[in-house]
Amino acid sequence: MSSEAQYSTTGILRYEWIFGYGFLGYGEPEVTRELIKRMDWPKGLKVLDVGCGLGGAAFLMAREHQARITGVDLTEEIVDLARKRQQEQGISGVDFIQGDIHALDFAPESFDVIWSRETLLHVPEKEKLFNKFYHWLAPGGHLSITDYARRQGRGSRLFEEYVEESGYPLPELSQYEDIVSGAGFSEVDVEDKSELLSRLLEDQLHKLEKNRQEFCQRFSTEDFEYLQRRWQLKLDCCRNGDMKWAWVLARKQASV
Repeated sequence: MSSEAQYSTTGILRYEWIFGYGFLGYGEPEVTRELIKRMDWPKGLKVLDVGCGLGGAAFLMAREHQARITGVDLTEEIVDLARKRQQEQGISGVDFIQGDIHALDFAPESFDVIWSRETLLHVPEKEKLFNKFYHWLAPGGHLSITDYARRQGRGSRLFEEYVEESGYPLPELSQYEDIVSGAGFSEVDVEDKSELLSRLLEDQLHKLEKNRQEFCQRFSTEDFEYLQRRWQLKLDCCRNGDMKWAWVLARKQASV
C-alpha cells in the first residue's frame, strides 16, 4: 500500500481505530503518562511535539499539565483532523503547524520539552535534526523520543525486506546514545522497550481480529488484511529481536 493511501483520511482513521481515539502511537494514553513521569513536569511547560499525529498526546499534556504545545506534522490530512479533534474537545493551549520539521525554524531556547513518538523512523539524517532540537530547547529542557531501532548487524530477511519496503532508515539501538550525545545532550538514557512493544502489538492484533466484522463494516476487508499483515510482521520482527523500540530521554545542560 502506497504512503499516499496509508496517510489518506481513510488510512489515518483506520490507524486511529486500532491505536485509540486521537492517537497514532502505541499504548496510549498510558505510554504518554509514563513518559511524562520520567521528567520534571511543572505546570505550563512549552512543548514541541514533532510528528504530533491527531493530537492525543498534546491534548493530554494541555488538560493534565496546562502545557502549551506546538504540534508539527507533515501530513495535511492529519493536521486537519487534529484541529477538528481540538474543536470537538474544546481544548486550548495547542497550536498545530502543517509542514516538514526540517524546513521549519524556531527561536533559540523556545521549548522546555521536545517530544516525538514513532516519527523519527522516517528521518535519514537524525544527527542534523537533533542539532536543531538542541538549539530550540531551553537550558535544562528535556528531549523525549520513542522510535524504532534495529539490532546490531544485519537482521533476518523478513526484517530487512520490511525495512526496505517501508523506507525506514533505522539506526542500531546501540548507536542512539551516540547520535543524541553528539548533538550536545547530556544525561542520555536509551532504554530497550521491545518486550513492551511486543505485548502492545499482540493486544492490538487481538483487538483487530476480535472486532473484524465491525472494522470491515467501517473500512474494508482490504484494510483489515493490510493491518493484520502489517501488525503480525512487526510482532514477528520484535519477537526475533530484529526490531527494537527505543525510549530515549536526554537533557540540555542547564546554564551555569
